[in-house]
Amino acid sequence: MPRLVQISGDMDAAGMARLKPVFEELAAGTDDVTLDLSAVEFVDSSGIGGLVFLYKRLHKSNRKLRLRGAAGQPLQLVIHLRLSDLIEEGRRP
Repeated sequence: MPRLVQISGDMDAAGMARLKPVFEELAAGTDDVTLDLSAVEFVDSSGIGGLVFLYKRLHKSNRKLRLRGAAGQPLQLVIHLRLSDLIEEGRRP
């Protein structure tokens, strides 16, 4: 069963400073990870960097990262950067 983590607030430099310990803990764990981004309204390069960090760490240990609930700017950015493979089935536009 994947670990579900609700992310809230902007995923910008300040938000990622707050989320860094959470992402490090998730990367050090043993479960697949699903991030619920339904309460995230904005993602910048810091947020994308955090997602890529987590994805690479999980992938290295044969685990998966999934995103769900992304909408608006975060969803458009994920699609634009071709990270849409991370989006759970049924949530793609």
